[in-house]
Amino acid sequence: ISRRGGYAEVSDQCHKNVWQADGFMLATCGAVLTAIHPSGARHVIHPALGHDRVWYCNLPDGRTTYTNGLIHGVTDGLTNQERSITPPESLGAPGMASGQLDHGQYRYHLTFRRADGVESAAVSSGPIMLNHGGLRLDGLPVRIGHSLQVYLSGKDGEGAYLAGETTADSFEWGGKNSDLVLPCRTLGARPFPVGTYTGFWRGRVVVAQDNVLWASRANAPHLSDWRDFKQFPSRITAVQPVDDGVYVGTEKDLVFLSGTTWDQLAFVPTQRGPVVPGSGVTAPGDRVKLGDGSGAGTAMLCIAGGEIVAGFGGGQTTSLTGDRYKSTATEVCATFREVNGIPQYLAIPQ
Repeated sequence: ISRRGGYAEVSDQCHKNVWQADGFMLATCGAVLTAIHPSGARHVIHPALGHDRVWYCNLPDGRTTYTNGLIHGVTDGLTNQERSITPPESLGAPGMASGQLDHGQYRYHLTFRRADGVESAAVSSGPIMLNHGGLRLDGLPVRIGHSLQVYLSGKDGEGAYLAGETTADSFEWGGKNSDLVLPCRTLGARPFPVGTYTGFWRGRVVVAQDNVLWASRANAPHLSDWRDFKQFPSRITAVQPVDDGVYVGTEKDLVFLSGTTWDQLAFVPTQRGPVVPGSGVTAPGDRVKLGDGSGAGTAMLCIAGGEIVAGFGGGQTTSLTGDRYKSTATEVCATFREVNGIPQYLAIPQ
């Protein structure tokens, strides 16, 4: 004889945008994004995220990104950090100082570096002539909790190499050209764009921005490059990575981007029909039906063309509902779970 477990009220507040992160839960209570831990402890992550829908993505290091399309960030359940670091707002005023640099034209580059080592994209000066062998900068931007990294090019303006850092509004350097050896890793990058549907795929974070899918730099989820995007013919409604590609739901069709590197991803339409916003979820392939058996690896589930569709590696898709019934939902909040050994796909109309 067994008795079904009941429910106990934990809070009488309205919790929306609920998400299971690594060791904690995220939810919006009113306009406040809150992290709730198994002990019951609660931490305010963002005090004014708003009442709109929030999209999340769990990162391998235990942190979770969040975005509402206007505001985005990343949290470990205790602290909140900017999703990207805004580059310096100005370049200051350059001047000459004494030093041992070769006579010639140079460029300097500035970045902000956060206490955890994350560095912003660089802003770059025009060419300047250094006659006295050194560079002095005044009127530099200052940001609390960040240091300003100063990079200097080689003679004639090529490259960018670390000259030093400062937390003040001035900087001076007059070393030798041979001292400039550590390159700027964020030169040419841009802050990661604010989007909506987010996923993590092979070291990159991918995010939808209307009908464009952006990818971060590999292992640098706060930066992107201007060329790392894929454009789709209609608005994106789901982003679900699998082992050898990324399923992208749109208002017209479910598309599989096939490949193992971002540059080589191939556009493969599935002709499953438009994908309902919010219906895409990740699921273990061995818990999802495929033919007379089950799949393998990482799979995804969504509502496409009114049917619950499963997608597996290689772009193989199958309808789990067939002609039995059609969904008329226009937007849902979905999840995959397993209860007493029974896999379940839940999609709640919004």
